Amino acid sequence: MKDKDYFLSKAKENFPELKYSVLTPDITEFIGLNGESILLDLGEHLVGYFSFAFDKLDVFVDAPVRLIIKFGEDMREINDDFSEYNGVLSKTWLQEEIINLDFPQKITMPRRYACRYIKITVERTTRPIRLFDFSFCASTSADITVLKSADTEDDLLNKIDLIATNTLKECMQTFFEDGPKRDRRLWIGDLRLEALTNYYTFNNLEIVKRCLYLFAAGECNELGFLPSFVYETPYYHSGATHIEDYALLYVVSVCDYFEHTGDKEVVNDLLGICKLQLESFKTTLDERLIATKQNGWFAFIDWCPGLECITALQGVYLYTLQRFGELLKTIGDEDYEKYSAFISEVRSASENYLYNGSKGVFVNASDNYQFSVHSQVWMILGGVITGEGAKKLLISSLDNKDFKQPVTPYMRHYVVEAMLKLGMKGEAVQYLKKYWGGMVELGADTFWEAYIPDDLDFSPYNDRMINSLCHAWSCTPSYFIRKYGL
Repeated sequence: MKDKDYFLSKAKENFPELKYSVLTPDITEFIGLNGESILLDLGEHLVGYFSFAFDKLDVFVDAPVRLIIKFGEDMREINDDFSEYNGVLSKTWLQEEIINLDFPQKITMPRRYACRYIKITVERTTRPIRLFDFSFCASTSADITVLKSADTEDDLLNKIDLIATNTLKECMQTFFEDGPKRDRRLWIGDLRLEALTNYYTFNNLEIVKRCLYLFAAGECNELGFLPSFVYETPYYHSGATHIEDYALLYVVSVCDYFEHTGDKEVVNDLLGICKLQLESFKTTLDERLIATKQNGWFAFIDWCPGLECITALQGVYLYTLQRFGELLKTIGDEDYEKYSAFISEVRSASENYLYNGSKGVFVNASDNYQFSVHSQVWMILGGVITGEGAKKLLISSLDNKDFKQPVTPYMRHYVVEAMLKLGMKGEAVQYLKKYWGGMVELGADTFWEAYIPDDLDFSPYNDRMINSLCHAWSCTPSYFIRKYGL
């Protein structure tokens, strides 16, 4: 297996080129006093750097001018009172700056922002001031000149596709960011879904390879699992979080990449790490071949409150075994037969121990025997149940008050994937239109990190203000629409 320095050198070789464009709002200048404000609309969601010029209308300067500059991904964020924030993530992610200006000058804000709207309030001045020459320098590594319209016959699907590709574009910086407003990290779960959509839109293979190598360079935990996220600024650093479904989905991401490119060089570089993830997970199985809870945050699956993850995690394992076995067979790896034989054993165990015959559903093997859409979907994707029985099971669980429901576009992706695996193309289209279309109806420029149609204040972090309204894992409608001809 190659070492960290090798993987980092390969990541550096595939550093994507950032492309910049400068946009100016319609408003050209603002003259104001204390308490007065201006709202700039960029016309679309952008990621980048804001500049403006400042001058005083009176030559006498007796005190600095104080401005409050607020950046919002939508108008609700602009109108929020950030002083009331009470979430579990740092308040400093909220996009609001206070600056003091001593003399006329051109200002370029030092931080990068993700926004459509910019509100500037004159918090303190002793004389009228003038603000002008507003501009926003947007950045992305996506080449929009290669993007072709999905051009479906459905207007709503066309709108969804447009917003989904814009979501991906905004998250494509020097790697696949989870959200350009908050976190700005590379997470495995987001990487997999961004890469899939990228293949059918911008097809930037450099950024995919870079991300795969950045994870390969990460520090594994004591069980052998890859870190679930990495940073690249101010220097490369792999996160201390190691969640098992993400470690498995890294393997799937390598399989996806090979399926799309046929690039054996990258696969050969990463094959040992992929095998390590599966062998590491195997050590967590009990004597029945069922996944077990580990210390700490051992599985993600979804932000659904109170979700029990074991059965869904078992399905992720089976899904990964299946995909990896197919890869090994294609490249002629001698371990193919070993993985092929083992997957049958794990599927059999999953059916025996995780299926509740009296209820006709897969349950989480815990004291409360929780029902969830997540468990049904991952048992379908893992091949434990197929055909008409799987279709009936999935349909009966969706929007059923007795089942835990997905709360993120991330998990909703896998619902659609399960539908398409079962040949439920019509149902997949309707599901996609109902969920992502709901965000379209609410005026989304990009798709959100979390969305519950009946609870628009839902947040995984206890306060909606900190939610990302442009999030990587939400971009996959474009993948489905383009790959499957929806």
